[in-house]
Amino acid sequence: MSANSINSISEFLLHAGTEYLVFDLGRRLEPTDSQIFLEIENGSAYAPYPRQQHAWFGIVFWNKNASTQHYIWFVKLPLDEQGLVVAAARNHFLEIIVDALGQSVAEDTENAQKLPDNPYSFVPNQSQLAQFNALVKHTLAQPLSEEAQKVEAYIQAPQLVDWQQISMQSVADFAYRFSTHPKRDTLENAIRNNVSLYSNVFLDTLMEMSESVALSEHLLAMYLNEIDKRSDINLAALRGSSEGSFNALINNKLLDLLKDEKSQRLDILSVIAARHFEQMEPLLLSAFLEQTAKVDEKEGHQGALFAGFFSDLVQIPKLRRQVLTLLHSNANSNVLSNAFQQLFAQARK
Repeated sequence: MSANSINSISEFLLHAGTEYLVFDLGRRLEPTDSQIFLEIENGSAYAPYPRQQHAWFGIVFWNKNASTQHYIWFVKLPLDEQGLVVAAARNHFLEIIVDALGQSVAEDTENAQKLPDNPYSFVPNQSQLAQFNALVKHTLAQPLSEEAQKVEAYIQAPQLVDWQQISMQSVADFAYRFSTHPKRDTLENAIRNNVSLYSNVFLDTLMEMSESVALSEHLLAMYLNEIDKRSDINLAALRGSSEGSFNALINNKLLDLLKDEKSQRLDILSVIAARHFEQMEPLLLSAFLEQTAKVDEKEGHQGALFAGFFSDLVQIPKLRRQVLTLLHSNANSNVLSNAFQQLFAQARK
């Protein structure tokens, strides 16, 4: 097998005799259809959840004729200004894996997961890795671990179970099985009734592990309530209340949040941009960028912070036209107009 005869990562995996699953690890953790992934890596489709000018993927592959061993590559591919994968970078990654592995994936050796250092591999943070593992296990219909049963026990009787014995991974496993759990209604009622009894660490972990999981109307309302229930904005609740489509309840909550000076923080704005882009109709988008401009000015970033968020959001296919329309709007506030003028001035340099 040579790099010249292989034209895509998908083709490499198929030629190597593997079966594979692809998951998007950008703004949401989502399964990606293999044909869609091929179109994305070939630059004929936009990456739907770009982050930091890259498309981020977790690729799970295995050779079922050789063993039950599963291998994982975490790959980030740079995007051009339009949000399409840069072909030269994809080809470079292909050269690396073909040179390093040859046919070894098909032979099911340990080398399959041990790629040499390269600019396209990444290591997810602990939270993302726990969620990824949970989704993969759920997708492959692997049984729920005994550890996850401790989560159920604590949810139902927090006074009787030591939450410190519960791992982040077990909470993620529970969260990703919750929608199909046979006792879902009972457990959901327990969560709502016992929320004040849970340790903050457990509750925050549960909410954070739910950030790419669809919530019921009642649980979503509870998460939204937790965002500013404490003295400070709860980032875990802010992350956990994200949804994969527009939701008026979330949109209204974010609009209220962005009116408050407490939201003028980089970490809060980062979570909103990363996890709540689906809620960004024109009013929320404008409010978000206005707060970004205020933080930029307050912290002396000289337009760099605002430009970073702008370039990040404009690469999201669903938002691109909306962001560019706002850029040329005559209805922008003075704060936003000045930030855009500074953006233009920097672009001309």
